[in-house]
Amino acid sequence: MRQIMDMHTHFSIETGAISEDAERIGFVVENKSLGEHLAAMDKLGITHSVLSCPTLKYLNDPVACEEYCRQVNDAGAAIVRSHPDRLSFAAILPLPFVSAAVAEAKRAISELGACAVGMCSNYDGMYLGDERLIPLFDLFNEAGCTLLLHPAAPPVWPEGPITGKILPMFEFITDTTRSVLDMISSGILSSHPNVRIVIPHTGSCLPVALDRYYGIMRAQRKIRDAPLDQIYYDLACDAYPHAVPVLLTMTDPSHIVYGTDFPAIPLPVLENHMHRTLTHPAFESCLDDVLWNNALKLLINR
Repeated sequence: MRQIMDMHTHFSIETGAISEDAERIGFVVENKSLGEHLAAMDKLGITHSVLSCPTLKYLNDPVACEEYCRQVNDAGAAIVRSHPDRLSFAAILPLPFVSAAVAEAKRAISELGACAVGMCSNYDGMYLGDERLIPLFDLFNEAGCTLLLHPAAPPVWPEGPITGKILPMFEFITDTTRSVLDMISSGILSSHPNVRIVIPHTGSCLPVALDRYYGIMRAQRKIRDAPLDQIYYDLACDAYPHAVPVLLTMTDPSHIVYGTDFPAIPLPVLENHMHRTLTHPAFESCLDDVLWNNALKLLINR
């Protein structure tokens, strides 16, 4: 039986909608119980899922932010203990408070058994190339940690166009791309060679934006190569029909992993997505790598 790892799926300690500001971003996601999550995995044929909780909370209150992240990580660890063969979890960190984030990362990795760290694209305007995050990246580098990127709302966005009314349609993928380019241009990623990142949603806009980045850097004579060997991509959401072929112009299947974005995406949509992945010609000779082997190499504490 084929093994499948879901590298992009979520849990929450909240009830009701995952995002408290769902109305603000124009996209409501209902939480699912653990039983519902496992049932969805069974329906899709998923062997193991890496749970993350990318919610941003208490960005202006360091005490509340740290306490919330500890609660989430404790809950993630408890879920994993209840189903260790089916589930792992990625830690959430109390950013933008870097010292507290370093301490919580150490606890989550060494004491709670987190297999990765979930990182949002920005924390109240602090993007992931920010030099204030170097102590945290030093820890990630020492641990050989994988970062699972997740989009966040940018600090500002236009209210008029549809992309500003339904943020996941455009603002989320562009903010993810902005953060990745920030890590590349600052050198924070290449200077920490043991850190791997997984970019969600088939690379977001990076396959196109990277050419633009190189063009601008050449014009300024400030070229810094992207450390593409450290960058992986998940297939969550809208990978077909166009995104996978575009992604494969800048990487190969050895850097692609599977993801669902459950429960944000309804199960019938995910069934179609799984079918298209299983039958895509580009993955015919490397399907086990895309669905399982590549992901397994990225995880710590497994």
